[in-house]
Amino acid sequence: MDHRPGTFIARCRVCLCVAKVGIIGMGPTGLVTGVALAVHQHQVFGFDADTKRNRDTALGEPPFYEPGLREALRRVLRAGRFTIAQDIASLVRDSDILLLCVGTPSRPDGSMDDDALVAAAESISKVLPNQRLRTVVVKSTVLPGTTETVVRPILNESGRVFRLAMNPEFLQEGRALKDALTPDRIVVGVDRPATARILKALYRSARAPFLVTSIRAAEAIKYATNAFLATKVAFANELANVCETLGVSYDEVHRGLSLDPRINPRFLVPGVGFGGSCFAKDVRALVAAGKRHGAELHLLPAVLDQNETQYLRTVDLLEGEVGDLAGKRIALLGLAFKGGTDDVRESRAIPIATALIKRGATVIGFDPRAGPKFQNEVPEMRLAESVQEALSGSHGAIFQADWPEFRRLTAQQFRRWMTDPVVVDGRRILDPRKMKGVRFRRIG
Repeated sequence: MDHRPGTFIARCRVCLCVAKVGIIGMGPTGLVTGVALAVHQHQVFGFDADTKRNRDTALGEPPFYEPGLREALRRVLRAGRFTIAQDIASLVRDSDILLLCVGTPSRPDGSMDDDALVAAAESISKVLPNQRLRTVVVKSTVLPGTTETVVRPILNESGRVFRLAMNPEFLQEGRALKDALTPDRIVVGVDRPATARILKALYRSARAPFLVTSIRAAEAIKYATNAFLATKVAFANELANVCETLGVSYDEVHRGLSLDPRINPRFLVPGVGFGGSCFAKDVRALVAAGKRHGAELHLLPAVLDQNETQYLRTVDLLEGEVGDLAGKRIALLGLAFKGGTDDVRESRAIPIATALIKRGATVIGFDPRAGPKFQNEVPEMRLAESVQEALSGSHGAIFQADWPEFRRLTAQQFRRWMTDPVVVDGRRILDPRKMKGVRFRRIG
């Protein structure tokens, strides 16, 4: 079996042994990955620097919302296949494979903040001297070169021999557990063929293409994926804005684009822009890295610029129908960056709410999961406990996230609940043909 970097491997037979996996970082990547590995019969030990997060996780309460995660976590805890370690030393002692799943947020200048990764590597290095050979895998999203120039030197200080790999995650919030249980591809960057064989055995249950690359290539693949998807979103929004200006139906243009076999229509649905913990952060990190290394980038800065103004389309469309927003009650539906999650990081609802408030509107927000977190971001917004409460007496509504319950709303409900049934669909989740008696607008 060929496991050299650059080799594409699909559905190979490997050892079916149970792996002992230690995961540092119980955030969306680490906890979801750990639960999925435990579901697939591996023995998983988790640890986070946040003691409350450890305590909640050990009790079967994930510190964030992800469909199906709470139930799956409780099952693997009861089965004894998932355990929160007392400390890093015990986690390293009990594990053969160590996954680093800590955050790499943006610094003020857009560059990648690797402080948590450095801290995790240092904590491992301190206890490695007294332990046997380990495989250390970086799953955090890091710029090319980070694993080898930041993590490796820290681990070398332990004086122990170790295997090193980079295994980027491709989890979509709102369906992350499903993605982890049944991935559509697995990418591993490795330091030697033996490391590839170990990771192939770890993912033995996956029926997915398995790509082995160099460590730097694996790091780059993650950034390339997110940068490309962000670019598609920005392109769709730009094209929809032009279509609207020229009096052209974007729906028809999208159907025409989709007929071209070279163009995948996914991520070409226009809206208020991209949010979440990945796209903006990773594109900013690439732009900052390019500047630092003397590479002048043009496209990716434009993608960020387009996204930073796109949300205003919904506010302008609403104001065009309602008139002066001062003193108007406006419902903002969907506060997480998208449906299926309670993550408000980079949510476009934040600048939308802020813009509405600056124009004098009273904003009533609702989200099935993200309400309390969002109110910490925009305390001036009033929080409703239901869709009906948010819409009742409102002079207009903006849909910002694609929760299923929003899709089921009808024109009759808008007419009955709202003072003035003006609806701006920022996610294209409602059917315009069914909006009789509603002043309905959407981008494109």
